[in-house]
Amino acid sequence: MRNAFASLGHNLAAGLRLALFMPVSRTAFRITPTQLVLLAIVSATIDIDADWVRAAREAQFSLLGLHSELFALGLLVLTSAVIAVMRRDGALLLALPVVILASFPAIQIAGVIPDLPQAGPSVSDAARQFLADAFLVWVAALCVRAVFVCIDPQLPRRKAWALGGGFLLVAPIWFPHLLGPLDPWWREVDIQATGAGPVNPASEPALAAQQFLMDRALDGLEDEQPGVTDLYFVGFAPDARRSGFAVDVELAKRTMDEHWGTRGRSVLLVNSPTTVAQRPYATITNLRETLLEIGDIIDPDDDVVMVYLTGSAGRDHALAAINPPLELVPLSPVGLRQLFDTAGIRWRIVVVSTCYAGAWVDALKDANTVVIASSAAGIHADGCEGGVGTTAFGDAFFGKGMRNSDDIARAFDTAQTRLSARGATAPVLWIGPAIAERLKSLAHRGGGGRVMANSAIPVSYR
Repeated sequence: MRNAFASLGHNLAAGLRLALFMPVSRTAFRITPTQLVLLAIVSATIDIDADWVRAAREAQFSLLGLHSELFALGLLVLTSAVIAVMRRDGALLLALPVVILASFPAIQIAGVIPDLPQAGPSVSDAARQFLADAFLVWVAALCVRAVFVCIDPQLPRRKAWALGGGFLLVAPIWFPHLLGPLDPWWREVDIQATGAGPVNPASEPALAAQQFLMDRALDGLEDEQPGVTDLYFVGFAPDARRSGFAVDVELAKRTMDEHWGTRGRSVLLVNSPTTVAQRPYATITNLRETLLEIGDIIDPDDDVVMVYLTGSAGRDHALAAINPPLELVPLSPVGLRQLFDTAGIRWRIVVVSTCYAGAWVDALKDANTVVIASSAAGIHADGCEGGVGTTAFGDAFFGKGMRNSDDIARAFDTAQTRLSARGATAPVLWIGPAIAERLKSLAHRGGGGRVMANSAIPVSYR
């Protein structure tokens, strides 16, 4: 066994030289069935780690990844067999898979670097696309070189065979979905299919905890500061069927607290089986209590309240409130306007990430309100049904735009550009003329600057 691992080390070292286009020959590789198995295990281990890095927070390990790994290995062996038959060289059947698997770890590891949490925010969509194309070219060149190294140098037309065999080997990578399923090792948790989770939201312990959580959230709100335009933030995610909505509002709150000075002035209302003991439920009753409390402690002539709504909705435009077995009432645009009016909140910023979100703009827009929607009226926003990670709009607007700007209009433009680069649905912005002046005095806590509303921008984007 010691010899097997020593040979594995030799193969990985030789494979790295091949991947980096350094001098290497076929004799540098230890080509045996044992090495094929060990290299396949190394490749699968790297794929498991890479899929974990790319997975959303709520993803779970799935043995379906083994099916994909064996499927890919089978394609590699089959293609190698075809090349061996065409070359009339039986040794290629084992040599090609060993050499290619030995050289692939360099590409596998390099390919996951842009998806690391530290690198993610700094890598633009254009850069990601460029890197994806570059990796495909690298894989193609690696396969061509692997065939060249494995073919007997004494035989004629070695370069031509390397070029043809290399592209035959890389074809399954370019057209994977035409050949079969490629499931990751970490899969999305579908809460809708699995039920409401291990804690029953209607159980007595959960309801008792909810009352405590609601009281603590409202008691923890800081009073407004005289002479300063304070910003308050409320995140509302009422659909428990997809964990991504909870992730979405958590990201928004973190951005607003860290970069817009809402720490101590922010509340999250969330329906999710993972937050029953951490967050108050997202119900109209709790939203009404929250807005009433904020309305009591703010200066209505000076302070601004932002509400972020994320979840699924149908063509009736109401935000679905789902937290089985509780029976909850959906939130409509008119209902939200009434809650604002009842609470006496004059200056309003409403951000809506849902299906057909543009209808909320028409229902809420007035001189004192900013409304930002993930899509125009009548347009089904991309990914609005939710998943395990943030929505495309939530990531673009809060994760990128609001995190890197001190101006709401510029944050919107950043999100719009990012979504356009992804081919996603275009968002919509309305800034009322009166609140445009109010935004000029809104302190930007995170950078010590000011949020400036550009008075030259159009009143609405369509």
